[in-house]
Amino acid sequence: MRISSVCTVEALVNSAAGQFGSHPAVQDDHRSWSFHELRDTAAATAAALRRAGVRRGDRVGVCMAKSAEQAVAVLGVLLADATLVPVLPKLRREGVAHIVGDSGMRLMITDEARAREVIDAVPDLPLLYGQEAEVDPELMLPRLRTQRYSSTAGASIGSDVAAIIYSSGSTGRPKGIMITHRNITDGARITADYLGTRADDRIGSLLSLNFDYGLNQLWQALLTGACLCLHELVFPADAFRFLSEQRITVLPVMPVIITRLFDPRLLRRRPSYDLSSVRYVSTSGGAVSQRMLDELAATFPAARVFLMYGLTEAFRSTYLDPDQLTKRPHSIGKAIPDVEILVLDEELREVGPGEPGELVHRGGCVSKGYWNAPEATAARFRTLPQYPGERVVFSGDIVTRDDEGYLYFGGRRDAMIKTSGFRVSPTEVEDIAVRFPEIGACAAVGVPRVEIGEDIALFYSATGPVAEAEYRHFLTERLPSHMVPRHLWQRETLPSTGNDGKIDRQALVAEAVGLLRQAGTEVSRPAEDG
Repeated sequence: MRISSVCTVEALVNSAAGQFGSHPAVQDDHRSWSFHELRDTAAATAAALRRAGVRRGDRVGVCMAKSAEQAVAVLGVLLADATLVPVLPKLRREGVAHIVGDSGMRLMITDEARAREVIDAVPDLPLLYGQEAEVDPELMLPRLRTQRYSSTAGASIGSDVAAIIYSSGSTGRPKGIMITHRNITDGARITADYLGTRADDRIGSLLSLNFDYGLNQLWQALLTGACLCLHELVFPADAFRFLSEQRITVLPVMPVIITRLFDPRLLRRRPSYDLSSVRYVSTSGGAVSQRMLDELAATFPAARVFLMYGLTEAFRSTYLDPDQLTKRPHSIGKAIPDVEILVLDEELREVGPGEPGELVHRGGCVSKGYWNAPEATAARFRTLPQYPGERVVFSGDIVTRDDEGYLYFGGRRDAMIKTSGFRVSPTEVEDIAVRFPEIGACAAVGVPRVEIGEDIALFYSATGPVAEAEYRHFLTERLPSHMVPRHLWQRETLPSTGNDGKIDRQALVAEAVGLLRQAGTEVSRPAEDG
């Protein structure tokens, strides 16, 4: 099967099994599957899902710890012609309930550690367990896969929705981005092209399999024959040992992962392991500081470093060639293959070098829009007079282009907070924060910190005394860890804009920056979106 003819995940899986057969495909600390075994196990999982009542187009959630079993669950959902809905395991009850309800989820695949949160959030949602568990055997996919099944060819085509990936929106509730099968296969082909991923590569997966960047490593492995080696990052020393012992050649990371790998509180001295096998490092999800680049260069001396920019609505937009890294360390590069990047002013005209404009993505990997959100889709996915009949994606990010065509990030149009690789709507934080007793009003803003993009700061007014320790505990219990504010500041009132009475967020950001500088804390520039 020619690579160009692969336009569904099922075709990708079958092509990989045919080309790479007994070569290792996916492995974790407990087991490994070859490409043949991965196809057969995913097909058996798909058959089990069909027997459980899953039909074409049904939304099926996967909420599991990172493992080879999670990868099989993901593929099984897609081979069953269902639509994958990844659910971040650390989401709290309200977040889970929103995704389940908004997507109209038919069923969820989970594990024992996550099941209680899911059951508390949505008691009536049918569950299957992707790993062995102390439940009814008829609910365990590993046992259901051992039953006889008929291999049924999938009916999905490239333009069908393969996944709905939830990403925060300016309205406060996460929006589901509809990713097609062709988006997935095109993304694998394009990234493997410019990164140079190949069959003898071993991809070190420190990333979550719940978002497009992490999942793309699975798609690249299937396309190229590389082996995806999964590792849950907890302690840096264990991660470096993993990279050395597994002879990892490809390392996709995010700034928050780089920060954790080299956190002096967790890593007291530079790793002594042989890491010379790593031939390239790719980054996305935010700005990479010079200190981070220096750490990567010293630790992985043979590696080329690719800086990348993207948005889930179109997966990947630009990359900076490693040969340009020293000359243009702050650039987000140029368009990836099969993509054109436009920089437009408010009149939809292309701006000149050095002039700010909105980054607009045209071409490969443009998704179908937002699930159940036609107005938000219409605002972001638009047509341009010069490209009639074609939808492009308006990123909401302001960039400039130099005389040689290299792009530089300047800021964001909306108030989204980019922290630790996540896009967080202030409203998501505020909806929970205002529920604490005595809280009258609150506003969450982002304060630049280059290691993770932005810290979340919460300003609040109260109608009575508020114990900060109790308030922080309340937030920690109800928000995912990446949404818990780092800074809490109480004020009698919150500033408002003069014309409409809305909270003046710019004034709060300025105040937060001033407070941190007074305390001797360095405040860096905002991170690029990724």
